[in-house]
Amino acid sequence: MYLPVTLVVPILNEIESLPDLLQALKAQTHRPSEIIFSDAGSTDGSADLIKAWWNKERWHGAKCSVLSLPGAMPGAGRNAGIRAASNNWIAFIDGGIVPAIDWLEQVSRCAIQKNVSAVFGVCHFSASTPFSKAICALSYGHGSQHAVIPASLFKREVFDTVGEFIPSLRAGEDLIWMASFYSCYGEREVCTNAQVSYVHFPNSWQHAFSKWYITELNCSLAGIKNLHHMIYLLGLPLIYLGVFSGGYYGAIGLLFYLLLRGVYDPFRRSKDSPWWGQQPRAALIAIPMAAMLDLAKWSGILRGVSHRCILNVVRLRRQK
Repeated sequence: MYLPVTLVVPILNEIESLPDLLQALKAQTHRPSEIIFSDAGSTDGSADLIKAWWNKERWHGAKCSVLSLPGAMPGAGRNAGIRAASNNWIAFIDGGIVPAIDWLEQVSRCAIQKNVSAVFGVCHFSASTPFSKAICALSYGHGSQHAVIPASLFKREVFDTVGEFIPSLRAGEDLIWMASFYSCYGEREVCTNAQVSYVHFPNSWQHAFSKWYITELNCSLAGIKNLHHMIYLLGLPLIYLGVFSGGYYGAIGLLFYLLLRGVYDPFRRSKDSPWWGQQPRAALIAIPMAAMLDLAKWSGILRGVSHRCILNVVRLRRQK
């Protein structure tokens, strides 16, 4: 017995990654009976590619639609898909993520066998180039697996209980929703057999800086990871500027920190050993990459905290 499932996919300019995702959806051992793509205003032909694919590959009894939502953030895209879904069970996946062929079968089977309203699948993180391997190892860990929302299946009643995703954030909305989920349900059911994969890490310094800056900015604006952000905001300048004020000891301290971030941290996070595989140049990139990601995160946190402070001051003045 399989559950009738609506699959919701928020996208924005995913023309390069969509072919792999679409092929994987057609190959599913349990295909969704409805697919809803929430397009945040793609300009690269993503929507046309989806429509052409469905006209050619459609399967009996299923339907596929593309919601046009210019400017919508990921949470808003998911919310729109939830509202438009015709099935009681709703699964999520993102552009750039590719499911194993039995992914939807595994989460559906787990929901039935465990008699639960939510099942979280796991995402496997890896990369192919030395540059992207370094980013992967420094963030999620190369070869690691984590339970994520864009691999998971939920009964509609879950959203009635937990609420929708915050629609105004570009990043971090999933963390806030998960916190609400835990407060309502206490724990989560994770199906490690339900696997998807993500390999589309940035391949340029500019793209990597922008991605981490935007992520931390939005997390800061959302007020999540506040303690972590304050430690980062205050502690990072002390470490990096210590080389100027602390002389020899400051330089030793900075070197020690960079070795922790650029050498130890990728090993700690990664499951593959060595995490760089047959591309040792990735290990050389990791140290300067760690410093650059630090700067991106710190800049995003600083802007987010400053913006929140300004809003609080304006709010207090209006109350007076």
